[in-house]
Amino acid sequence: MIAYHRHMNSSELNRGATSGTIDTAFVLKFEPLYVLTDLESEIFSGIGPKTKVRESFKRKHFLKVAEWKAIGVLPSLEEIASDDIDFVTGVALDDDTPNRFRLPVLQMLPGVGVPMASTLLTVVNPKKFAIMDSRALTVLHEYALVPTDNPAQMDYQTYRKLMKSLAKGANCAPIDLYRALIAYSRQERL
Repeated sequence: MIAYHRHMNSSELNRGATSGTIDTAFVLKFEPLYVLTDLESEIFSGIGPKTKVRESFKRKHFLKVAEWKAIGVLPSLEEIASDDIDFVTGVALDDDTPNRFRLPVLQMLPGVGVPMASTLLTVVNPKKFAIMDSRALTVLHEYALVPTDNPAQMDYQTYRKLMKSLAKGANCAPIDLYRALIAYSRQERL
């Protein structure tokens, strides 16, 4: 039996829900509670800018991102050849590659799922892309802004546009919004 996952698109988002709750006040309240690790700091301040200039990930930088975001699949990612990482990330990061193809291209690498692929894009351009993982989706789902909390069932372009829109409304970058969502997801809630 073949499992079929339907991807939600923007026309299926809950437009009647109030989005006023994830706003500037939300980000100002929760983003400061996010603990930025040394590894994450190094990834965004060093690796991201270097990779943007290089236009592809070096193997060691790719694995650093994996160590931060995809520790569970790190052993399989460590088996990927440097040339494959360089080639595939080069295609995904190429200026001429349409945005809708970037994530699927990265997923050609064995073990790279939506959370890792979206992280690789975000590391290189945190104003344009957004990390999509189950924790962020769960919060957006609780606020009735997305129809699912499963990254495999959520269309990335729809998610990215929502995150950019919410971030713009909250007067911050998508990465700041992501960090606020994660900090919120870690709060004790009754």
